[in-house]
Amino acid sequence: MTTVRTTVYLNNAHARFFGFDETTAQLRMAESFDLELPEHLTGSAVVDAALNVVFEQLNIDDPEHIWALRYRLAGHRSLSVGDVVVTGETAWVVAPIGWKPISAATLTAGIVR
Repeated sequence: MTTVRTTVYLNNAHARFFGFDETTAQLRMAESFDLELPEHLTGSAVVDAALNVVFEQLNIDDPEHIWALRYRLAGHRSLSVGDVVVTGETAWVVAPIGWKPISAATLTAGIVR
């Protein structure tokens, strides 16, 4: 298995459904976990698989991964447009269709302290 450190940030900005806006983002860390993926994945396939698993698990009624169950038990909402997932050293925002990469500076600027 390949292990990828993954962190989910929920965007609490009012206009998040229109897409990610770095000037108004209000990101709060919701969950951080080690995601195990099949060993045969390499390169961008690792990131794609990680994002797909995270999105699915945080949007279904009965998640099967422990980290997704913790996320649900904490009372968090489903992953949605404007939220951010960090896989390894790359950050990705949920877009209306697919994912959009964001820089570390943009991520840092959006985190509410």
